[in-house]
Amino acid sequence: MDPKQITTLVENLEAEVNNGGFDQFFYNSTGDNTEEAIQALEAIGASSMAEILRRAAGKFPDGMPPKDRVARQDLLLQISPDGHAFEDLDSQFCGYPDDLSGLLAKYVSS
Repeated sequence: MDPKQITTLVENLEAEVNNGGFDQFFYNSTGDNTEEAIQALEAIGASSMAEILRRAAGKFPDGMPPKDRVARQDLLLQISPDGHAFEDLDSQFCGYPDDLSGLLAKYVSS
């Protein structure tokens, strides 16, 4: 992945989770790229955030949400029918155990 792709993946993940949690991230098209978002976080050194996303993805069968949005949304409704299945992970992510903006800036400038 090039720095632009990594930046887009990290920024989209951050925007979705901050706005509506992992439920929103997985529900929207951003969830199509869950594996890539984990790789992007790892690439910039945000290992704690990558682990949080990996645990959120692990709530899906086979440990990763489907790339197909409709299939993912159907499973999401089973996993989180009330929209609360990811609250603990949302809080952990929003606690920013990694400095995403700093790590991203460092990665892009290197």
